[in-house]
Amino acid sequence: MSLPAPRSVPRAVIIGVGTASALVPLNSTMISVALRSVASDFGIEKAQARLLVLVYLVAMLVGQPIAGRISDRVGAKRLTVIALWGFAACSLGAVFARSFGALVAARTVQAVFAAALAPAASSMLRAVVPAGERGRAFGIQGSVVGMGVAVGPLVGGQLVDSVNWKAIFLVNLPVVAVCLFMLSRVPVPSLRSMIRTDEAEPTHGSLWNLTFSAAFATQALSNFGQYTLLLMCPAVLEAQDWDAASIGWVLTAMTAGLIVFGPIGGRYGDNHGRRTPVLGGLTVAAAGVAVLIPFNDGVSVYALVTSLALFGIGFGVAVPGLSAAGIESAPMARTATAAGWLSMSRYIGSIAATSLINALVDDDGRGARTMFGIATTSVLLAVATALVVVRHAPGPRATPAALAPTKT
Repeated sequence: MSLPAPRSVPRAVIIGVGTASALVPLNSTMISVALRSVASDFGIEKAQARLLVLVYLVAMLVGQPIAGRISDRVGAKRLTVIALWGFAACSLGAVFARSFGALVAARTVQAVFAAALAPAASSMLRAVVPAGERGRAFGIQGSVVGMGVAVGPLVGGQLVDSVNWKAIFLVNLPVVAVCLFMLSRVPVPSLRSMIRTDEAEPTHGSLWNLTFSAAFATQALSNFGQYTLLLMCPAVLEAQDWDAASIGWVLTAMTAGLIVFGPIGGRYGDNHGRRTPVLGGLTVAAAGVAVLIPFNDGVSVYALVTSLALFGIGFGVAVPGLSAAGIESAPMARTATAAGWLSMSRYIGSIAATSLINALVDDDGRGARTMFGIATTSVLLAVATALVVVRHAPGPRATPAALAPTKT
């Protein structure tokens, strides 16, 4: 029997799958600008309102590997559809919450459904995208997720100012509707047909092989550097009396790099191999953090923008190939589980960075040099662990002859 040759997946389908996973950071960042309004409505302190952020992060940390395992059992597309409907229902529940306790409950269950979206979406991308185009696919997905991170505070601020905090939950409904429509156009093949079509990839075996373990470590170490910049820059600029809006614009220097260079790095890896974009990108990212080591407090805005831009460009180039290589190293039958663990690794890096900043950096910015030095070392270690990842990563995109139908 002849199997059809792999075909390019339309960009719209990749964007639709990516949008489902983008709901996670969108709802993580939108709520940050609504805490004061929530506290005012329910007559509580703003510190109590931060519980809405905490329960979401904890669910992401704990829930994604579990959701990935469930996805491998019930199917990535099926779990994504269930998670989207549940996410929408919890968003409505948050809108109609009559007490802060009810709002926390709705937010917690919403986070449980959200935890399923990222691993299931990555699993679908592996299923529907040919191996020679996965870097491009993960690059587009990364850009869509990056846009979710970037526009979250902007959209949330506008909705809170023009309507109220409930609008940040209502806006999820049209996004979920778009995702469900796009998913209806994604034919996800069965595991058996995936194995027959792409016999070069592992089908069964240990998830925690050397390559996957190295990818997990690389993402945790590099995300430590990313969150160090994301958290230190506001702290440093607030000590110089910058307002929140201006700080937000400075941070877009990193976000722009992630959005623009993600697809570029992914496509380059597909065409020329993943070694150069992964190792080169992480090296540029490390240089971006190292730019700030000479400063302790009183960091200039020019140095900050340079650092953020370099890190965003380097990280944007590296992440698509790193994500694709890590997921492809996992057995086909455990794709979503692998994606869940890789997503969890990002939260390990972010939580570690947050904890060290709280321990080492004063409110006036003193201690920044030590933190920037640790972050630079962390990203350089990510370069070292990435050497293991790319050693067994696929080479350049296969030639048309290599994509010929397979006889079985």
